[in-house]
Amino acid sequence: MSENTHADLSLTNALQTVLASKQLPNMLNSQQTKTLCNILSCNVIELAERMLPLAASFSFAPKSNFHVGAIAVDKQQQLFLGANYELEYGPLTGSLHAEQSAIFNALSHQADELTDLVINAAPCGYCRQFINELANAAQLKVRFNQQSYDFPQLLPQSFGPNDLGVQAPLAKLKLDKASQAPDFAKASYAPYTQVQSAMFAYQGDKVIAWSCYLENVAFNPSLSPLLTLLSQLTLNHLSLNNVERFELWEHKDNRFSFKQELQNFAEHSQKPMVHHYYPST
Repeated sequence: MSENTHADLSLTNALQTVLASKQLPNMLNSQQTKTLCNILSCNVIELAERMLPLAASFSFAPKSNFHVGAIAVDKQQQLFLGANYELEYGPLTGSLHAEQSAIFNALSHQADELTDLVINAAPCGYCRQFINELANAAQLKVRFNQQSYDFPQLLPQSFGPNDLGVQAPLAKLKLDKASQAPDFAKASYAPYTQVQSAMFAYQGDKVIAWSCYLENVAFNPSLSPLLTLLSQLTLNHLSLNNVERFELWEHKDNRFSFKQELQNFAEHSQKPMVHHYYPST
């Protein structure tokens, strides 16, 4: 565990016992959650609240120095950690919020329907709009500052996917049969543009992190695959030192491309990148 997580020694010791590792996890499966709750004599939400400092320790915030942790909980009582991530260069829009990080972490692990989102700070309006894209947003509980809210309380009179005629809002990504790079791009959630885009970080021939594009009905909170990829690297205890190259896979008929965004980052980080187009099938 990092030096920022030493305050709750009973939690740290319990995690090390259950996981047989000193490395902070980016998720807990149902059995691990149940065992930890038994050891610590707490319920799932109390466990998530205690783990928030651990989630925030994944934060990379060179601009704001404001470290946010979030934990998404699904129906199976699995916990998925997330933290904010900020690019060191460029405008302030080059940032991923902790809530987005946790939700993508859950989606990438094919989580069940999310029931709770636990955060160490009140969610900003941008994040509330992003959360509203979830298919079950109306049933989601959001917890922060020791208070619990039904999500609709945090975004009254909301603008959501139904307002643009989307009948299948964000739920599970279609990853069941994903094996080739285009399969992950096809898993993008893009009901407003149908853009398919996925990014990969490689160490040799091994994929060490991946991401895909997620859209939002309000457009601006749509989730760049670059920021999600960098967050996934951090959640997996990896850094740019582990990355030998980046790859971007996009459908040849996409209405726009993330090539320039990745190219800018690759130049900044002095890492090679490869851009692939794939045909329709």
